[in-house]
Amino acid sequence: MGLRDALLSAVSSAISATGDIAETVTYRVKGNADYDVYSGQLAEDENDHTIKAIVSVASEDFRSGVISNGNTGELNVLFSSKGLTFTPKSNDLIIRGSEVHKISKVDSDPAGASYTLTVRKVG
Repeated sequence: MGLRDALLSAVSSAISATGDIAETVTYRVKGNADYDVYSGQLAEDENDHTIKAIVSVASEDFRSGVISNGNTGELNVLFSSKGLTFTPKSNDLIIRGSEVHKISKVDSDPAGASYTLTVRKVG
């Protein structure tokens, strides 16, 4: 097992070990919209994935330990990249309960073991 594999396992285990702190959220991958010439509508290709993630207010940067005074209304969503069948991107969505959030920023650690997304509620 290489260092990257060890880090992937460690991050995945750490998120699982947080118990009820980690939430189950839906990651919705938004594909390209195709124009249907018969209906005149755009048909979007979407795929949903269930992930375990730690969600926090975006003013709390848990990687650097910096806590800002201003709340932007954004959230940070941290999750392991182990076993993912997709690569997060900024036009995708996070669904938390009944709330839909659009991804505005995607960060990954240097080993690629985890992703931290900055999301903002839609609507």
